[in-house]
Amino acid sequence: MQTKIGTVFDCIVFLQAAARKSGPSAACLSLAENEFIRLYISKEILTELAEVLHRPEIRSRFPELTDEIVEEFLDQLRSTAETIKHIPKRFSYQRDVDDEPYINLAVEAKADYIVSRDKDLLDLMTGRTDECKEFRRRFRPLKVIDPIKFLKEIEKVQSGGE
Repeated sequence: MQTKIGTVFDCIVFLQAAARKSGPSAACLSLAENEFIRLYISKEILTELAEVLHRPEIRSRFPELTDEIVEEFLDQLRSTAETIKHIPKRFSYQRDVDDEPYINLAVEAKADYIVSRDKDLLDLMTGRTDECKEFRRRFRPLKVIDPIKFLKEIEKVQSGGE
């Protein structure tokens, strides 16, 4: 049996998956729900996600996110994803310290991908700053990719291409 692709989603990907059941982020999450990929989360990320999903400005933008829908989404996520409990700080990202929990979770879990729409995270792959170069040097196999590109990567893997 082939090893599942290890993945970390950022908060925006989770938000989009909860709010738009037919979008690319929801398609990414369904890969985890159908056990095509291994999704990793942490208590810190779940706490942030719950807080974001309960924000009044998010609720007004996405009125379909009722308390019941949000709780069902979080419960499903807890049962779908593997929770990593101890996450040492292996990488400091001064550009956006709020992204560090996702980076450090991916490093600790030995994930293959961080799926994100966050420019600060995506720039880790192409940025010219010393921080970005250090990330690529230290964590070479780990890729930061947006949901659409991630779906294309998974499609290639599933069809036997590389």
